[in-house]
Amino acid sequence: MSMLVSIDERPDLAKRGAGGRAIPGVGDDVPVLPDRQGITKFMGDPERGPWVYYTESPAGDRIPMHKHTSNRVEFLFKGRILWHERGQEPAEQGAGTMSYVEAGTVYGYDVLEDAVILVMFDAPPGINFM
Repeated sequence: MSMLVSIDERPDLAKRGAGGRAIPGVGDDVPVLPDRQGITKFMGDPERGPWVYYTESPAGDRIPMHKHTSNRVEFLFKGRILWHERGQEPAEQGAGTMSYVEAGTVYGYDVLEDAVILVMFDAPPGINFM
C-alpha cells in the first residue's frame, strides 16, 4: 500500500462538532475539547492507517492529561510546549524535539509558543482523558 496526501485536503477534526465524524483511530465517543483552539488533521486511511495526525496549536492552547492505547512518536516542528507526564516534573520542549511515549503513559501539554506538531502511532491510538 502507498499513500500520498496533502494537509490542505484534510478536514479539521477539532471542528467536527455535535454529530460530527469520528476521529480515526480514536472513535466517535471522544468529545471535542471545548478549550481547544488549534487544528488537527488525520493524514492516514481510517480503515488501515497509518495513524498520523498533523496539528497546529496557538500559544495558550492546552491538551489535557490523557493516555493512548498504542505507542506514539511526536515531532515538534515549530514552537514550544510545556510537557506534563504523570509522576514527572514538567519539561519544556522546543522546535526540533522528538518524543516517544509508550502506550498507557498519562501526559498532556501546554502550548507556550505557536506550535506545529506531527504525531504518529503504531496502531489506532484510542484515547482516555483523565
